Formats: sequence, C-alpha cells, structure tokens
Amino acid sequence: MTPSGGARGETGHKSEMLDSLLGLGGLMLLRDSVEWEGRSLLKALIKKCALSGGQVHILGCEVSEEEFREGFDSDINNRLVYRDFFRDPLNWSKTGEALPGGPLGALTAMCKRTDPGPVTIAVDSLSWLLLHLPCTTLCQTLHALSRQDSCPGETPPLLLPLIHLPLPRNVSQFLSTLGE
Repeated sequence: MTPSGGARGETGHKSEMLDSLLGLGGLMLLRDSVEWEGRSLLKALIKKCALSGGQVHILGCEVSEEEFREGFDSDINNRLVYRDFFRDPLNWSKTGEALPGGPLGALTAMCKRTDPGPVTIAVDSLSWLLLHLPCTTLCQTLHALSRQDSCPGETPPLLLPLIHLPLPRNVSQFLSTLGE
C-alpha cells in the first residue's frame, strides 16, 4: 500500500464513520472535554451535512462567526446559515438584529424549511445557553425539536449541540433529561 493509498483508506473510514453517526438522526449531543475535543467533530459533521445538500443552520454562542467558519472552504461556508449570539447576545447595542424569542426562538425558527431536503441545526455551545437559560426550558425545546411533530409533514431536523464537560453540578441533570 502506498502512503497516498493509506490516506485514502483512512479518509474513507472517517467518511463511513460520519455517515453512520448522521444516519442516527434526531438529537446527537456532542461532548467536548479536555480528553475529547468536540468542536472538530461538530465541524466535520456540519461539513458532511452541507455537502449532502441539506440546509445547515448554526446557532453560534461561544466563538465569533469568523472563527467558527475558519477551516471551511467557500463552498461549505456558502451553505451555512449562521445565527450570531456571540457578539451581542442580549441585543444591548440595539442594532435591530436580535432574533425574536432569543436563542430558543432562533432554534425554533431554524426548523422551518426554506428549501426541500434535510435540515441540520448545530449549536455551539449548549454550555453558554445553560448559563443564560433555565435548564428545563432548554431541554424541553431541544426534545420538542428532535421529535417528528416539531415540523409537521417533514423529517425532524438533525440536532448537533456541543456541550463542554465537566458540567456544573446544577446542570448535571441536563444530560439525563435529554434522553427521555
């Protein structure tokens, strides 16, 4: 096997692994910790979804849009719809760019399709949202969006929220309630 053949084989295995993860659908909580860097996996899944032709929405809370888009080529970046809650999450600057309903309203709005095909919603990151929203409200919203009835007549969106570990004690219930 040549070195380039080995690289192709490794890339093929990564692609198969991403395909099998995406095939699960629904809500896929991506954990980020010192041991397991989750943002790279999130970006790999976003890239795969964008290349498959679906709509990809990003709710960005933790890094700037520019920083998040780094590493994607222009074709991928053109397919991403980015909602920025990083620069001015509470709309203190009164620019008029605030989304009705805040981050939860933005998540719900992302479910509405503008084109036929699958919808992917990535959240970077739930940790930021958990600092600013009640845990139960956030869990209920994510659970509702991942269900069939969230988008009548459509396949529910694939939800890819990133969360940083370890969780504070008062938020540890978060992971257990999402699976219910």
